[in-house]
Amino acid sequence: MQHFNKQPTRQRIVGLLLSASVMWQAAAIPAVAADGAALSLPSLLDEARRVNPDLRAARKRWEAAQARVPLSKGLPAPRIGVEWEEIPKGTVKLDQAMLMYQLIQALPFPGKLSARKRVAVKEAQMAAMMFKQAEWDLISQVKAAYYDLYLLDRELEIQQEQLLWLEQAVAAARARYASGTGMQAELLAAQADALEASNMRSILLNRRQATAAHLNHLLNRASHEGLGEPAPLALAPLPLSPEELLLTARERQPELLVFRYSAERAEASWRLAKRELLPDLETMLELRDPAMGPVGPWDLTLALVLPFWFWTKQRYGVRGALYDKESAQAAYEGMQNEIAKRIHEHWHEAMAAYRSARLASDGLIPLGQQAVASAMAAYIGGQGPFMELVDALRMLSERRLAYYRELVNLEQHVAMLEQAAGVELRHPEEP
Repeated sequence: MQHFNKQPTRQRIVGLLLSASVMWQAAAIPAVAADGAALSLPSLLDEARRVNPDLRAARKRWEAAQARVPLSKGLPAPRIGVEWEEIPKGTVKLDQAMLMYQLIQALPFPGKLSARKRVAVKEAQMAAMMFKQAEWDLISQVKAAYYDLYLLDRELEIQQEQLLWLEQAVAAARARYASGTGMQAELLAAQADALEASNMRSILLNRRQATAAHLNHLLNRASHEGLGEPAPLALAPLPLSPEELLLTARERQPELLVFRYSAERAEASWRLAKRELLPDLETMLELRDPAMGPVGPWDLTLALVLPFWFWTKQRYGVRGALYDKESAQAAYEGMQNEIAKRIHEHWHEAMAAYRSARLASDGLIPLGQQAVASAMAAYIGGQGPFMELVDALRMLSERRLAYYRELVNLEQHVAMLEQAAGVELRHPEEP
């Protein structure tokens, strides 16, 4: 009876081990979802750019700011009016008065319109960079959710393997206990481990659904819509150093450019405020008595619009604009420091994750595979206990899981680096 229980168990363990080995060695083969199609990160990013409502709103704000640029360089609206001159005393006989038509046009002092245009252009540039920053924020969120989904699938895969091994351990412990060669404590421990593994699998399934709902939200899909399995990730080093990323960020990082354009806009507003101290010209053309012909006598009036109350009005506007300019410049310098901090933090975190993943891939996992092979050979030959084989299998799974976690940690920090530097560091291709 004892031989009848042991031999099938040994054969099943060997089959499970070979299956796990095949899955690990075939990591480069794209994983296929239940619907027959693997998730593609480039396709998800393209879809998010097209349909995400927050990104569409940022684009429309940019387009609105662009549309306002021509408005800033136009002359003030002219005024058209009529004037009745020499109305008879004590009457309101307008038909006995001289009728005159007026056309009044204000002409800003030279340089004011161009200064206003510069302010509007900087506002449009800020809106453009805000849109670009919103796009980078969306990209980083989609990538983070995609990598979380990938890690959860790997955890589910490994948890399922462990559950199968623990079920075999329970069967073996039960057989030994029934035959009198095993202890009840061993059986109870194996059953507890199997229950924990089953519960963890259920927890991981719930977490996957939550992550899929978040990714669907970013894609403007229904939260419950099913998602396939992400394609495998390859371990790749960082292509640029922190110094190279900093140089790139100064020219391309949208959030930093928002602060730069804000500082330039504040300076343009300050220069415009100073020009408001200069007088504008107002012209008025009057046509007298249209009954005398289409082109009768006419008058031309020129007047200066003086900023007479400048000591209580315009000069405070100049002072406020100067403070805004200094504040915006300080904020730009602070943002430069913030971007440098982000780049260094994420670069070193990514480098640490890369080294840990490389160690697991090249060293720890092969050693774990050798330990499993040794424990399996001892168990099949009847020279090693079954639980040692299960422990070796668990250790190998934990090292594989550690590899996947560091791999995902690496790619998520790379995504944050891309956002911080405003440059794409990974170029995933369609499968």
